[in-house]
Amino acid sequence: MAMTDPISSKAFHTKVVNVLKVVLPITALVLLSLVFLLARTVDPGSAIANAEIDVEDRARDPRLTGARFAGVTEDGAALTIVAASARSDVNATMRLEVTGLDMLLEGPDGPMMHAIAAEGIIDRGRGLFRLDGGLDFTAAPGYRLTTESLMGLLDNTRLTAPGTVSGSAPAGQIRAGSLELRADPENAGAYVLVFGAGVRLNYQPEN
Repeated sequence: MAMTDPISSKAFHTKVVNVLKVVLPITALVLLSLVFLLARTVDPGSAIANAEIDVEDRARDPRLTGARFAGVTEDGAALTIVAASARSDVNATMRLEVTGLDMLLEGPDGPMMHAIAAEGIIDRGRGLFRLDGGLDFTAAPGYRLTTESLMGLLDNTRLTAPGTVSGSAPAGQIRAGSLELRADPENAGAYVLVFGAGVRLNYQPEN
């Protein structure tokens, strides 16, 4: 039966350890060098070009997102206008061009008018706002209407639709050449909704 020489085994083990001490550091250096050689250089221009937001456009045309205007009119109504985006007018610092508008006017007894529009302006210098682009709105009590444009004051309760207004009324279908919502001068805290310029009401009695 063959016997293993303890001295020879120990010598072999020592040689293997010495070889690994040399080979492993060299292997690590080679791998590290490959990482740096194969790494792709980041191109800042490419990153900007692929960004979801057009950085150059924003730099040329700064705007706000989620803009909100809220105030109370002289007669006590609460006016709130929220816009998806707002951009200042280069010719008038107090004037904002806005898109994605949501306007709410509330009186002592609750909401009086709620309108949604594609675009418009808020002009704080002149104290007015305008909703454009065709809009849907509701007005108390029980009106659901559409019109092309709606204008109002920021410091007083007065909203007007200078063009055709049509939709449903509490008593049926209504169509008019204009509309105005204003404070009632004879009753403090009360408001009136006035249709004008040829009003047509298709009366539909309740069943």
